[in-house]
Amino acid sequence: MELILKFKENFLTKTHYKSGLVAALFVIALCTVLSNLYWNHFDFTHYLYANFELVQSGEVWRIFTTSFLHGDIEHLLSNSLMLFILTYFVTSFFGTFYSIVIPFFMGALINYVTLAYYGGETVLVGASGIVYYLWGFWLVMYFFIQRQMSLWTRILRVGAVFLILLVPTKFEPSTSYFAHYFGFALGFVFGLIIYYLKRNYLKSFTRFEYKIKTPVDVDYDYGDPQKDYEKYF
Repeated sequence: MELILKFKENFLTKTHYKSGLVAALFVIALCTVLSNLYWNHFDFTHYLYANFELVQSGEVWRIFTTSFLHGDIEHLLSNSLMLFILTYFVTSFFGTFYSIVIPFFMGALINYVTLAYYGGETVLVGASGIVYYLWGFWLVMYFFIQRQMSLWTRILRVGAVFLILLVPTKFEPSTSYFAHYFGFALGFVFGLIIYYLKRNYLKSFTRFEYKIKTPVDVDYDYGDPQKDYEKYF
């Protein structure tokens, strides 16, 4: 008979908010509606896109609104899938404050820094910066919360997602890679800060249990394994 300490659950085992689908649909609907207006009613939406000269002239709202506009249907579709998935997951586990409110302001910061980097009359539209911000936030939270896995397993998983989904296979001159990776770095740093501030709360969801392996492999609880699994943290 063998006594094994077995992982049971943690903060990411089950969702904590029921508004994930609604939040994701809301964000995609907003991008779709404003992008269509941008394509077909430019007389209205020319107040919504951003370039550095317009922002510097005092039209600061543009760094907020330009995230929801897209250059064409291909641009909208390329952002919508990941934006939907990330908004759904971040909302479901962390709430709309972290999936919509904070990204709204982070998106504006990403847009401003990117426009300042390019300067002149370069027009910046699209939610790519926010998508990469959400990726940075989600991956750093995943890395630190899933500590029942080995360090190298977590590094390989996060690295694989980054290389497969976030590194382009070809260069597109019209794409702002600066916005992408500045957004990712911002999300990564913000995720580190939030994890540090909420680490005790997040760790409190982690549970281990004893598994007694017998010839018939019967599972049942065996006391409180708290002291045994504290070494993981």
